[in-house]
Amino acid sequence: MDSIIRYIQDMGFYMVLILPVIIAVRIFRMKRLKMQTNFLREFGITLFFMFLVGLLSQTILPAVSSQGGEVQFTNGDHQAINLEPFRVLTETYNAIKYLDLWQPFLINFVGNIVMFIPIGFFLPLLWKKFNRAWRVIGTAFLISVAIEILQLPQMRSSDVDDLWLNTLGACIGYIMYKSLPNMVKKSFNIRQIG
Repeated sequence: MDSIIRYIQDMGFYMVLILPVIIAVRIFRMKRLKMQTNFLREFGITLFFMFLVGLLSQTILPAVSSQGGEVQFTNGDHQAINLEPFRVLTETYNAIKYLDLWQPFLINFVGNIVMFIPIGFFLPLLWKKFNRAWRVIGTAFLISVAIEILQLPQMRSSDVDDLWLNTLGACIGYIMYKSLPNMVKKSFNIRQIG
């Protein structure tokens, strides 16, 4: 549980750090394009981009630490590449059954699903071109592939199981989006260029 809290705190730091940049870019873009929008849409876009930065902070960016007043950036300390599909199921089961360890289940299994739910939810909610499931699922899959590839030169683990777990998370997010009433969906898509 401590590691989950640490992940959330680390993500939160980057999310808050990027917030002024996102707001400035959105204001500049709205003025430049003379775009009218609503608060709900802008709030959703801001949350989505904050989430993406938080996601990238935990998957691609080097870890930041401070020791003796010096800020240090560190990559992973080992590299593990798993090309065996569904290995996470066996490893998670064995960790729970033989070692009574739930952390692999929560971090590797549930975490990989949960961290892509916002992608499946926000993409179709905020941009009409993502109103088809295949576009959302394909985009989520490509984001997951990019993350796994970018982890390779950083001495971080890269796992084929992350691809299907992340994509499953995006599917769940898309199902959550589809279950919203149409009135709610429309209120996030109100945008006019004038």
